[in-house]
Amino acid sequence: MPYKWPEKRQVIGTKVPRLDGALKVAGKAKYSYDRNLPGLLHGKILRSTVAHGKIVTLDLAPAEAMPGVKAAMSIKKVGDIVRFGGDEVAALAAETEEQARDAIRAIKVAYESLPPLASEEAGLERNPPPPPQTTEKGLKIEEAFAKATVTSEGFYGVAVITHVCLETHGLVADWKADDDLVVYCSTQAVGNTRNSLKNHGPFKAIANLKVTCETPFMGGGFGSKFSADLQGTVAAELARKAKRPVKLMLERDEEHWAGGNRPSLFAKVKAGADKDGKLVALDVESYGTGGNSTGVDMRLPYIYLPEGHRIRNRDVNVNAFNKRAFRAPGSPQACAVMDQMMDDLAHAGGWDPVEFRLKNLPGQGNPLVNLSPIWEKELKMGAEAIGWKQGYHKRGDPAAGPIKRGLGCAINTWGGGPGGAQASCTIAPDGSVEVRCGTQDLGTGTTTLVPIVAAEILGLEIKDIQGKIGSSAYPDAGGSGGSTSCGGVSLAVGVACMKALEQIFAKAAPALDAQPGDLEAEGGKVYVKAAPAKSLSWKQACALLGAQAITAVGDKADKEIQGMAASGVGGAQFVDVSVDVETGQVRVNKVVAVADCGLVMNRLLCESQVYGGVVQGLSLALFEERRLDPRSALMLNPDMEWYKLAGHSDLGEIEVHLLDYPERGVIGIGEPPVIPTQAALANAVTNAVGVRVGVLPITPKRVLDALAKK
Repeated sequence: MPYKWPEKRQVIGTKVPRLDGALKVAGKAKYSYDRNLPGLLHGKILRSTVAHGKIVTLDLAPAEAMPGVKAAMSIKKVGDIVRFGGDEVAALAAETEEQARDAIRAIKVAYESLPPLASEEAGLERNPPPPPQTTEKGLKIEEAFAKATVTSEGFYGVAVITHVCLETHGLVADWKADDDLVVYCSTQAVGNTRNSLKNHGPFKAIANLKVTCETPFMGGGFGSKFSADLQGTVAAELARKAKRPVKLMLERDEEHWAGGNRPSLFAKVKAGADKDGKLVALDVESYGTGGNSTGVDMRLPYIYLPEGHRIRNRDVNVNAFNKRAFRAPGSPQACAVMDQMMDDLAHAGGWDPVEFRLKNLPGQGNPLVNLSPIWEKELKMGAEAIGWKQGYHKRGDPAAGPIKRGLGCAINTWGGGPGGAQASCTIAPDGSVEVRCGTQDLGTGTTTLVPIVAAEILGLEIKDIQGKIGSSAYPDAGGSGGSTSCGGVSLAVGVACMKALEQIFAKAAPALDAQPGDLEAEGGKVYVKAAPAKSLSWKQACALLGAQAITAVGDKADKEIQGMAASGVGGAQFVDVSVDVETGQVRVNKVVAVADCGLVMNRLLCESQVYGGVVQGLSLALFEERRLDPRSALMLNPDMEWYKLAGHSDLGEIEVHLLDYPERGVIGIGEPPVIPTQAALANAVTNAVGVRVGVLPITPKRVLDALAKK
């Protein structure tokens, strides 16, 4: 029989509070930062004070002689080049954090400074990149524009932002034996973290090395925590050298310098539409930086596919830490460019922005054509919820006074297909159920998801399931990235429980004078579908197992799976803002977010994911920006004071609508909600003040500068 989700669902799709919520709000959840093992040493890293230079002196001896220091190591050597402010040079471990900090300052290091690059524009000017990476599709660009009766030109951009994980990167390393390493790591991939340590150069020679990664709780990653990382391998090396556990968690400034960032993207765009309002031409010249040696995540054109387009992109290197995946990599930047362009083109043609988008949803020839009916529904729902017909006006609020109000919208897509995952389900003769899966809870609610799936399949209550995740010792389930965890974990857990249930049915069928295929499990009972009165309690059925528990393994790759998961979602967001044209201050009145994720597994936490995406999107749209000193390329705001984040009073009302498409199966929702918020807010600001700001974040200064140009 094929494995598929039950048509009549008792638990899936309901609102289930986080099972780990009480521990977290009570402060009892033990994060990596909370692991204070006996004999623990504290690790610290010496970081470069120049953004670009050559190491000419490096002497660890003075530090090794400092009180409390038990191990020290160089990360770079004399002659090596440092490429960003905060680049890792050396490390040590001491009895206390204070001793470690004192010892780090005692290391003798000197640099030969080299000219730094602090901005994309400086990189383009000083080190002109090779010819742009050019992508052309459809009609020649000249032919495409010949079909246009309306054109628009604009400049749009989004700055580099850092991940600002609430719990910083790092781990606690504890060698139980010469060949047995246990780490407590803030990671979104326990299996990959284990593997990165096993494959770390100095450890490869250790015969039969066993590494276990434990992550029962973690404080966010957004795509930046997929391995042990440099600070993790350093902690493990120091712990092996000192023969004592070492904790090395980054401090807040280090997190900004070396914890990860999202690339910038700036684009000069010309677009054209025909007399019927159909997008026919798109010409883009873009550039951005992914750090000192990596490029931007180029995803243009995004959703809308004209008859002809040409994209010319230049990757620019600057003296900063390299990019890492950040919640829907490349898509928020691409959406910010495309959806601002769509609004400007609609304005040039005198078309309503919502109607213009509806007219240009993907058609035949666009791989996203199947999502068009979803976008159509979402745009109409969002427009009604925000009061579009009543509140939208031509650009520039005509109301008297300095406070101008405006509406804006944008749409998004993301894959969210199921990742590779395995899980095991063990049922004991006493009826107890334990489900194990080597995944981790990034904050999305996986801890709650696993018992939800098991309870649904086995016909039990959530309290009857013991779900175990957060350890590489459990069946491998891959990393939490790409919105793939929900689909992969749900399938693996679901199939494991279905296989285990088949074994229960095989034992119970003779007692019920039925065939295994005639049985159903629901409400804590196993019964004959055609005669529900013929039943056994769950414990009675499990007692038939005898003395031995049974274990079944589920794999997302099982061929018998039918329609349990899919890929590809659509979303739409609408934003209502007020802008003070005298101060440039933007206030968010309301956000309406309409999202699709196929089969909704836990409605409460699914809504929470959308809320979280909107909150993060508003923060990116209004506040967040990495700033480098134009002369030194050192980060000017590596803290929580000058690197601004949105607070409660900055958010306004957020209204979430979930579209439930159970026939599509499970699709991840972690990343999509952050994608369109910036573009929708930028369009709302333009609608309010009558002029395009263009570059995000939309700070008061940028608003006032745009108004001054107007």
